[in-house]
Amino acid sequence: MGIADVFTRRSDGRSEPATPVPPPTRPSLRDQLATLARLGLEPVGTTVQEIVEDREVLAWARQHPYVAPLHALARGEDGELTSHPRVTTVDLEHVVGPGSYPDLVRKLAATAGTTGLLGDVSGSVDRARGRWVLRFTVGGLTREIHPLLDGTRADADVLTEIFQTVTVAYVPSRHRAELQRVLDRWASLA
Repeated sequence: MGIADVFTRRSDGRSEPATPVPPPTRPSLRDQLATLARLGLEPVGTTVQEIVEDREVLAWARQHPYVAPLHALARGEDGELTSHPRVTTVDLEHVVGPGSYPDLVRKLAATAGTTGLLGDVSGSVDRARGRWVLRFTVGGLTREIHPLLDGTRADADVLTEIFQTVTVAYVPSRHRAELQRVLDRWASLA
């Protein structure tokens, strides 16, 4: 069976010709910006029209749906791109010491607007188990997570737990369905 057969065969085994499955269509830049607006991420210091007319942003948005527009949502007084107050980037390849995971938690909480819920945050190393130790309190509940001590790369298995605990749990309910739709769509395009 070839790769084309996998995407065109019928699951019920019928012998009639199969209908090819079309690849997902990438959303336009305007559609991506509309989705981000529904998530509460409006442009700051610029307009949707200015972003859509920027050829460089348009080119990057084709290659990196939703990510490139996130980086184009804010412009400073000089007209150059700057960071949006509600968007952060996370460097997953530079976990360099026990303070890296606590810094990540603080950065996520600041972006999510949950710093008021964040209590003590600390990090250490358990060399015997080959693990980092991340301990933090959110909303009065203390969590201890043990990411794998693996060179300088973040442990992908625990990142989801960290993100959900610090940010997604506090996404307003009106935005949760839209956020899940975007994440599902993004995964299908990756």
